[in-house]
Amino acid sequence: MNQRLLIAAAPLALLLAAGCSKAPVEPADANAAAPMSNDFLDSGDNAADLAAAASDAGNDAAANAAAPASPPAAGLLSAYVGKYPFDKVEGRTFLDQPSVKAAVAATVGDAGVRKFVFTSNGPNAPIVLKDGRLLAWGCEAHNCGFHNWTVAITPDGKDAQVCFYQNDASAEGESTWYLPGGRTEKRAGNCPSE
Repeated sequence: MNQRLLIAAAPLALLLAAGCSKAPVEPADANAAAPMSNDFLDSGDNAADLAAAASDAGNDAAANAAAPASPPAAGLLSAYVGKYPFDKVEGRTFLDQPSVKAAVAATVGDAGVRKFVFTSNGPNAPIVLKDGRLLAWGCEAHNCGFHNWTVAITPDGKDAQVCFYQNDASAEGESTWYLPGGRTEKRAGNCPSE
């Protein structure tokens, strides 16, 4: 499809998807603000991506209007694929999911590493599904090559492996992988994001 046509049609698709009634519609929580993140700015916000997202939003809104909203099944983490670790699905971020917290706590004995994974507010990448695991990646702001992490977890949230990379001298050193059963192993390079 012609990129200009897609860009021009995107606002119309959003209006149609939102419904054009004369009565104002209040949001579910009038005091809630949409989360803002620098991740959007870092993601290469080109017009084609924005138009595709708007088109997808219109299609999703039409499909969702007919079906009542239902929360994802307990432990089903697949809903986060394509989202950033701090994006919310049904009111929770990926890292706030009880199954993710429990699996990481069971796998990583080092409290400092757990704290870094759960509280770092640096850049992160969209969650991907690779080899049967969801990969969530993040890093320390302004120091991504030297301090980063990955949570590699099964979609049911029962089995996690956690990568931690911290090497102030080199961005090409070895990462530490925390594995089930309290095991660790060293692997070459940074933690993977895809």
